Amino acid sequence: MILLRLFKDSRLAGTVGINLLLIAIFIPSFIHDFSAAGPAELMPHSGMPFYNLIFGAIHTTPALNHFVAMLIMMLISYMLIRIGVRDQLLQQRSLMPATFFILFTAALPVAREVSPALIGSLFYLFCFFILFEVQNKKPDTLSIFTASLVLVLGSMFCLKLIWFIPLIWVSLWTMRSVTCREFFYPVMAYVLLALFLFTWFWGVRGNGAGFGALVAKNMAFTGSLESYHLSVYILYGFILILVGIASIYMMNRFQSMKTMALYIYQVMFYMFLAGTLYFIFIARFDPASLVFIALPVAFVLSNYFHRKKSPWIHELAIWILLGLVVYVQITF
Repeated sequence: MILLRLFKDSRLAGTVGINLLLIAIFIPSFIHDFSAAGPAELMPHSGMPFYNLIFGAIHTTPALNHFVAMLIMMLISYMLIRIGVRDQLLQQRSLMPATFFILFTAALPVAREVSPALIGSLFYLFCFFILFEVQNKKPDTLSIFTASLVLVLGSMFCLKLIWFIPLIWVSLWTMRSVTCREFFYPVMAYVLLALFLFTWFWGVRGNGAGFGALVAKNMAFTGSLESYHLSVYILYGFILILVGIASIYMMNRFQSMKTMALYIYQVMFYMFLAGTLYFIFIARFDPASLVFIALPVAFVLSNYFHRKKSPWIHELAIWILLGLVVYVQITF
């Protein structure tokens, strides 16, 4: 059981293994960047002012773009590991959430690029990193407002994060009772964002119409379902089967979990639904938006693969998953 032992473990070998896995998945992109034929064309991305200011230029430099995307995915991976340890979501300290996140998110070459969705997902995850602790906080503390401000900051890169406000409400209601003031914190945070942007465009730049154009452009529903090689559908079909099996396993042992972990896994179910709806209806099948589905999927699969029974079946499943990811790189 090579892979199970490696990625369940948080020792040096597992940490090195996670980093090598991420680098190995990005190697085909770097090979294309430095090949004689020239780099593959990057998908055009534009976002909010912060995104265009900080990341706009790297879309003309594919190698730098892929390197930054790899670093961001690495940071998200270690945040997932931290959440799993802090909130005791798994039986032991484990690198499995990072493993499944990387395999799910970075499998498609077109998703291994810097995008508003990837940058926004970093703030989205940090928002829930804060929210997962509200069970231990008294009502009307500033934790919820702080989490809302984090999501608002992410919206300066990807405005469509605003569609996750209902998810915040449902998540809070799941973890503990919510006061009316806390219910309005996310709305207040986005009102501050709107005032800031309007003041900038109207008061500083003297272009009030620019504010409306900016919002309309970044909230537009663009994109459509593209046709991919059969390998892509086999890969994500296999992951979907694993998620279904893992969900059944979790339902059977749901009541035996600790109260805090139980509530957080309920929230992750809502995150999975919200991420799927976002991917289909808001992002219109943008591969970069798969990251919002990957975050809860990483923990659901990790919980199942920590099961004591059938370790050889789990080992075989991970090898198949790795093989399918390699297959996608060959055929994409």
